[in-house]
Amino acid sequence: MDLRNLQYFLSVAETGSFSKASAFLSVTQPTLSRQIKALETRLGVSLLHRDGRGISLTAAGKVVRVYSQTIVGQWHCVKSELATLQKEPRGSVTLGVPPTCSIVLVPPLVRCLRASYPRVHVRVLESMSGVSHGCPVPNVPGLAR
Repeated sequence: MDLRNLQYFLSVAETGSFSKASAFLSVTQPTLSRQIKALETRLGVSLLHRDGRGISLTAAGKVVRVYSQTIVGQWHCVKSELATLQKEPRGSVTLGVPPTCSIVLVPPLVRCLRASYPRVHVRVLESMSGVSHGCPVPNVPGLAR
């Protein structure tokens, strides 16, 4: 059983028809029918009552529908969360701020950064310019050390 079986089953259950579900999913009816049959075989139960007017769910089909909605919904949440991780900056940032600016500048800046980039950890170091905290200061001509 795979996620496709569940998605196809849900589509048939929600549309009430193999033809509507096949059009919605852009798959052929025989492919859709094989996927549903594979799911029924795997579970060992009949999920659908089939007749000339469409389908209806069996008692087992109603149970499987509820769980399938949860499983497929959770899968969409996983995909969404992973897509967010790919787009959203994360990591650590250290800001060096002189004491004269820190009281006024730092609180609104940190609030803004946290609101805009919740996965970024912000660390603020308050010190006078030219003070090194373990970071090498580049040798720039004309810059007094």
